[in-house]
Amino acid sequence: MKISAHPIVGTWNLQSFSELDVHTKAVAYPMGEKPKATVIYTEGGHVATIFTAAARIAPTGPRATDSEAIQLFRTMVAFAGRYEINDRELIYYPKITWNETWNGTRQIRYFELAGDLLKISSTPAVSTLGNAETIMTMAWNRVT
Repeated sequence: MKISAHPIVGTWNLQSFSELDVHTKAVAYPMGEKPKATVIYTEGGHVATIFTAAARIAPTGPRATDSEAIQLFRTMVAFAGRYEINDRELIYYPKITWNETWNGTRQIRYFELAGDLLKISSTPAVSTLGNAETIMTMAWNRVT
């Protein structure tokens, strides 16, 4: 008997991304109101994602200057690794990341899935984008 893949398996495009400051309750959009992102979940438990800010500026030449490279780094998030699902928990195990501090960590998220809409929120953690303790919230649409 073949067990069917979890409904999260597939490719998803980001619709919204925000962070709620745990202490002040302020909502921020650290990558702008309309960031770009894609996440891919495989049936075998692999995940890969890349986020880019809404207003990224391309380098002026084929090789970014130091200041351009800093801005490009600070306006993205990317990782690949493994994931597992435990009830409503979506647990990431990043192996390759844009920020070396994530490599080898365990990242817990919570998810809700309704048809082609996937909502994900984080546990409280210090944001790599804003440096405050926040809860991230994301909404994704399935790519068909």
